[in-house]
Amino acid sequence: MTPPTPPYPRGWFCIGFSREWKAGSVGTRRFTGGDAVVYRTRRGVLRVIRPYCPHLGAHLGAGGTVDGEYLVCPFHRFAFAPDGTCARTPYGTPPKASLTLLPSREAYGIVWAWHSPDGAPPPGELPALPGPLVSPRAFRVTEEAGSPEDVTERVVGRILSRSASRHVGLRVLGPGAALVAIEPVRRHLCAAPWGLVLWVLATPVSPGRVRRWTAGSAVVGPVARLPAAPLPHPAGQKDPVRRGRSGTGSPTPSDPGS
Repeated sequence: MTPPTPPYPRGWFCIGFSREWKAGSVGTRRFTGGDAVVYRTRRGVLRVIRPYCPHLGAHLGAGGTVDGEYLVCPFHRFAFAPDGTCARTPYGTPPKASLTLLPSREAYGIVWAWHSPDGAPPPGELPALPGPLVSPRAFRVTEEAGSPEDVTERVVGRILSRSASRHVGLRVLGPGAALVAIEPVRRHLCAAPWGLVLWVLATPVSPGRVRRWTAGSAVVGPVARLPAAPLPHPAGQKDPVRRGRSGTGSPTPSDPGS
């Protein structure tokens, strides 16, 4: 018999943007069928965890607070260090209990969380990108039906088909993340070179549902070309953006793997 297909693909997915979490803040996001709690310590360390306290199961996103470098449970005030271990309780010696940390990174002004159906760790780091391509200044969030791969492909195709632009680069960073850099053919009232940098980010929140961020910013000056080498796609996983033709306004991957 053919094994069932996992409901969520393997990859890095957007949880939000770095500027959403100031020092001392705690927030909850839906992620791969459950909640993920995101918090930032007073020194700026950001962590993404599964939400339940290992003591009695209190939801740390519902009243949890940051005390210095600790995340404190709202129920019995158990405090957890950034490595997930219980570091302090009001009742004496802390127990050998730990939070469930999700692999996470901050890159390009975006907070990423890793998911693998088999629990495998990430195979590598997110790639370095040129400075003008990072830290989008504005974003829009919607929730819709579909898979991360299909939503990403559809939105990227729509962006490029409607843009009277000279294509500069398309970079796929996983099943739910694509970066598009374009330079307008017509500069209208602006004589100086400028371009647009757009992120399409689709994160699975429940089976058949994704949260989609469309984020971007304008770049004054020539738009840097995207690096050639994307992250490798896991075996058997289709590319989110796989079709394209050469020419104005069409997605042209920088190499066959993108």
